[in-house]
Amino acid sequence: MDPNDRARGNAAGRAGGRSKGAGIRGPSSALTDYLQEIGVTEHFRERRRREAEERAAAEQGGQQGEQQQQANAEAGNADEEGAETENAEPDHEETQDVEEETADSALAADMQHAEDQAQEAGPSTVTVQIKAKGKGKRKKDEESDYEPEDEMTVRGGLNRSSARKGGRMHDCDMCGKRFLVRGEMPDQLLCAACRRSKDKASAADAASVARRARTVQKKPAARHKMRKTEGGLLEFEAELPTLQNLCVRAIARHLDQVDSFGEVSGPSLDRLNRIISKLRVLDAQTMRLFMGADRTSVTLYDCTRIDAAGLRRISDECPMLERLDLQFCGRMDGASLLALAQGLPKLQHVRLDGAFLVRDTEWAAFFREAGGRLRSFSAAFAGFGPQAMRALVTHCVNIESLRLAECSDFDDDCLAMLAVPITEYEEAEQEAERKLRAETGKGKQAVGTVLSWQPLAQLRVLELQRPHKPMVCTTARRVVRALGAQLRVLDMSGFRDLDDGFMGDMGDHATSLQELALASCDSITGDAMAAFFARRNGFTRVDLGRCYMLTDNAVQELVRHSGATLRHLSLNSVDDSLTQNGLLALAGQMFEQCTSGKEPRLAEQTLGCVGLEVLDVSWVRSTTDNVLETVVSQCKRLASISVYGCGSVSAFAPVRPGLKYVGRECDTL
Repeated sequence: MDPNDRARGNAAGRAGGRSKGAGIRGPSSALTDYLQEIGVTEHFRERRRREAEERAAAEQGGQQGEQQQQANAEAGNADEEGAETENAEPDHEETQDVEEETADSALAADMQHAEDQAQEAGPSTVTVQIKAKGKGKRKKDEESDYEPEDEMTVRGGLNRSSARKGGRMHDCDMCGKRFLVRGEMPDQLLCAACRRSKDKASAADAASVARRARTVQKKPAARHKMRKTEGGLLEFEAELPTLQNLCVRAIARHLDQVDSFGEVSGPSLDRLNRIISKLRVLDAQTMRLFMGADRTSVTLYDCTRIDAAGLRRISDECPMLERLDLQFCGRMDGASLLALAQGLPKLQHVRLDGAFLVRDTEWAAFFREAGGRLRSFSAAFAGFGPQAMRALVTHCVNIESLRLAECSDFDDDCLAMLAVPITEYEEAEQEAERKLRAETGKGKQAVGTVLSWQPLAQLRVLELQRPHKPMVCTTARRVVRALGAQLRVLDMSGFRDLDDGFMGDMGDHATSLQELALASCDSITGDAMAAFFARRNGFTRVDLGRCYMLTDNAVQELVRHSGATLRHLSLNSVDDSLTQNGLLALAGQMFEQCTSGKEPRLAEQTLGCVGLEVLDVSWVRSTTDNVLETVVSQCKRLASISVYGCGSVSAFAPVRPGLKYVGRECDTL
C-alpha cells in the first residue's frame, strides 16, 4: 500500500472513530471508502437512528414532554456560545459561531483529498447533521426528519468541522462575525446572538401592538357622505341616486356601443346630454344620437370635439329645427354658421357660446339671411362688432331677447344702434344697412322701399354683460329712454360708467322691469339706488354684486316694495356700507338710521322677503350666524345661501331640510 494512502486511511479512521487495530481494512467498494473518508460512518448512522427514536418518544410524551423539551432547548441555547464547534449543532433555523483552527498536515492532506474526490464525483451531495450538546445534557431535538434535498450541499472548500458535519462559513449581516450555516440558506444571515436580539425586539414590538389594540379609543363621529358642487367648495350630503340616474350614467359611459336611444323622455335625454358633455365624449359621431328629422330643439352642451363639418350636418339631420343651443362651439366658422341659417328655415332661437372664429362680417351675413325669423339670439365670447349689430337691428326687427356677453368687438357705437340716431354719422351708418335690406327684399316691405329707423319694438330681454370696451353713460341713458318702457329684463353688468343719472332715467322709463342686474356698476350711489327702488316694485331678481356704495337704506326700500315677489338677490362683495341692519331688512326688520352714534332702533316690522329662494351674501363680513338665523326663520322658501369669505358663518348656522350653504369655510376641504 502506498504510504500516502496509509496516512489518509489513518486520518479518516481517527475522524470517524472507526480506527481499530493497525488500520487493517477488508475489501470495500469505492463509495464505502469515500463515505468513511468524509466522516459518514456506522457511528454516524447509529446516532441518526437514536435521534429518530428520541423524537418519536418525545412526540408521545404529551404536553409535559413538550414543556420539558422547550426548557431543555432554552438551556441548550444558553450554552451554545461556550461549546466547541464539534459539539455544537444548530437546527435548520439556528446558527453558531466557530473559530478557524490550524489543521495539522495530515488533516490538511485528507481535506484536499476529499475535495478532489468530491469534484470528481460531480453533483453527488452528502449532508451531515449532528446533535448539539451543552453542559453534559443532551438537547431535545425538535427538528424535522432528515431530508438531504432540503439541506445545504457539502462541496469543496469546507473547513475541518464542516468536513464532518456539513455547512459553510458566512459573515453575520449585523455584527460581521463569521459563523457556520447548515441547512437551507436563510433570507438574512444572523449569528446566534444577533438572532436572539432580533427575536426579543420583535416580541417587544408585538406586545406593544397588542397593548394599543386593547386600548379603548373614542370612535370618531361618522362623516356624512359629502360631495363638492361645481360652482363652489360646498360639500353637502348627497342623495341616493335613482335607478333612472344610474341607467343614464351607464349609458353615458358606454356611448360608443349605443345605436339609438329609442323612446327616451325629454328630461332624461337632456340629463344624458349633460353627462355625456361633461365626460367630453360628444363628437361628430355621437352627436347623431341627439338628432332626428322630427326634432325641433337641439342642445349640445360641449361642442369642443365637433368640427365645422359636423356642425353643418345639423341642418341636414334636423330640418324642422326651431331652437339651437351650441355651447363651447369654438370650431364653428362663418361658412357653417351661414349654412345653418340657410338650411333651417324655421330657426327662431339661437344661442352660440364661444364661436370666436366667426368674424364680424360673417355675423352680419347670418342676420341678413335669418331676417325676421329670429325671436331670440345669444352670443358669448365672440367677435360680435358694429357690422353685426347694425345688421341685427335692421333685419331682425321681431327679436324679443338679445344677450351679448364678453364680446370683444362690442363698443359704444354698437350700443348706440339700439337708440334713436342723433348724429349724422349714426344716421349714415344705419342708412346704408337699410338700403341693403330694401334691395334684397327681406322683410314685409316691398323691394326698393327705404325704411326709416325703427326701434326693436318686440324686445323684452336685453342683456349686455361685461363688455370688453368702455361704455359711455350717456349712450346707456339713450337706450333706456328708447327701450325702457318695453323691457322686462335688463342686465348691464360691467358698465362701470353708469351713474346716478342713469338710475333717474330708469325710474322714469323702465316701468315694467322685473329683473335687474347692475353687478360691478360701482359708480352708482346708495341714495340713487334707494330712490329707484322706492319708485318701482315687483322685482323677482336683483343682482347688485360689487356695487360698493350700496347702503342699508337701499336694501330696505327694495324689501319694502318688492319683498313679496323677490326670488333671487345678490349682494356679493357689498361690504363697504352695508351693515347687519341692511341684512336684517330681508327678515322684515327695518331699523332706523341713526347718525349721532346712538344704537339703531327697530322702526318697522314687515313680512320681509317671504318668497326669497336664492341669496348671495359672499364677502359681506357683517353676515353672522345670528343674522342668518333671523333671515332663515322669516324666509321659509330659502334654498341656497352663498357665504364665500364670511368668516363669521360657522357650523352652527341655522339649517333645515332643503337649505344648503355654498362656500361655508367649515364645509370646504
